[in-house]
Amino acid sequence: MATPKPKDDVRRITDSEVLSATGKDWEGWFAALDEVGVEEKGHTHAVRFLVEHQGLEEKWAEKVARRYEEDRGLRSLMA
Repeated sequence: MATPKPKDDVRRITDSEVLSATGKDWEGWFAALDEVGVEEKGHTHAVRFLVEHQGLEEKWAEKVARRYEEDRGLRSLMA
């Protein structure tokens, strides 16, 4: 049986790539998401916050939220 692969490996996105695409590095996004209580409010809240209040495109909001959740142990790397 083949080893499962991550759905979309957001861990490969470098600080400079996320900064160039979104205006913040990973640390900046994690700090913003910590402040709005994503750990308690969940993924949908994170994406909505990133799109509506931070101006990210939906695809980048999903990537930032997923990376945050993976790094905080809120999401499996295989999800």
